[in-house]
Amino acid sequence: MKKEQMFRSDFLFPDTDFLTGMGSVLNIAGSYFEFATSKSENLADLKALRSDWGVTGQDLEAAYHECTDDSDQK
Repeated sequence: MKKEQMFRSDFLFPDTDFLTGMGSVLNIAGSYFEFATSKSENLADLKALRSDWGVTGQDLEAAYHECTDDSDQK
């Protein structure tokens, strides 16, 4: 069973699809997307740092498991 990723590096950006992206090209007002917000700059930085280190940890864990799985098969 594969563990689901808890952290993402793109959590501040809106979820969009191809048609939404194409529609944003025609948007002259510039307020097409709504990004994630925080109550303060420090809280936003904390969220971003926590997520960045979480993604780094997930990558290291995946690399470790990949290396240990390969060495068992040799």
